[in-house]
Amino acid sequence: MKRMRWLLLTMGIVLMAQATSLVPQVSGYDKYVREGNSSNRYEVAGITNAGAFEAFFEKLQEAVKNSDKTEVAKHVRYPLRVNKDGKSQFIRDEQQFLEEYNRIMTEKVKEAFLQQKVTDTFVNDQGVMVGNGEIWLGQFSNRFVVFAINVE
Repeated sequence: MKRMRWLLLTMGIVLMAQATSLVPQVSGYDKYVREGNSSNRYEVAGITNAGAFEAFFEKLQEAVKNSDKTEVAKHVRYPLRVNKDGKSQFIRDEQQFLEEYNRIMTEKVKEAFLQQKVTDTFVNDQGVMVGNGEIWLGQFSNRFVVFAINVE
């Protein structure tokens, strides 16, 4: 009986070790590993690699800071949900996002995002929230993206 328990315990450890190597890689951020504490505070939001997400967040902040609309548009999941005045609108594609960038990425939205420290974001099963909900980010398939913006 002891031998059977030992065998099951060993098999469990081997399976756990294999499972950690099966974490999907994220497009463009495969080389990023989080320094220090290896726990993933974003896991509940479905984000598989904390270091890669934090690198993405900083890259997106830089694009917003530099008013690089094209780069920001590349990191949006379409259709993008934009909430304003109690109503939702969906931005169908990158072209529409670029055309409506200033209406969507208002000064309030940009300020909230630029002042946000990634490690101080609110995280739940819906995603990663910036500020008071101005921007919501997440991982879909193998990409980190902005999936909702609240302009209100």
